[in-house]
Amino acid sequence: MLDRYKIFCLFVLMSFPCALLSETDGEYSEVADEDSNNVLLYIGLGSAADEELVDEDSWSVGLLLRDEKNFYGIDIGGEGVMINQARDYYDGTYTVSSIDQATSFNLTAGMKISGSSKLRVDLGLLVGIIEQSSECPSSYSRYQCYYSSSYGNRLDYEYTFNYGIVLHTTYERITLGLRASGESTQLVFGINF
Repeated sequence: MLDRYKIFCLFVLMSFPCALLSETDGEYSEVADEDSNNVLLYIGLGSAADEELVDEDSWSVGLLLRDEKNFYGIDIGGEGVMINQARDYYDGTYTVSSIDQATSFNLTAGMKISGSSKLRVDLGLLVGIIEQSSECPSSYSRYQCYYSSSYGNRLDYEYTFNYGIVLHTTYERITLGLRASGESTQLVFGINF
């Protein structure tokens, strides 16, 4: 739960200078304001489908580039379940060592479905990959995460397909919306600059 507050505070601190700069010069025309609001930075917070397995709230951070009719961008989220497995050195069997929140890496794209110069509504798709499991080989002494040159000194991750939709409404510089994937549903708050 502490991570959610850290992400929110980081987002507010990052967006505060942008808000100050936009308020300093109030003599822009409406056309100039529309052109300057083509980047959206957002955070999302919500609940996961497997909430009973993972004791963390779902989150996401995204960056969207928008033009007059479309948008596209990237999204990183903490959602879903990742199973951490350990492989026994002697017999090669696997055991579940822990269950953690998975990380997803996504691309978003969509289009403007309605709007005027101050109000805009966008609808789009979210497509990407999400961590499914990680494998950590055990040593002959039964220590976890035995690193050797034969395993490349790293964990082995498996990924699966992630999908969803995004719907957001923008009024001037503030964006509110919904991000729903196969793993979680989140409310989105963003700042346009």
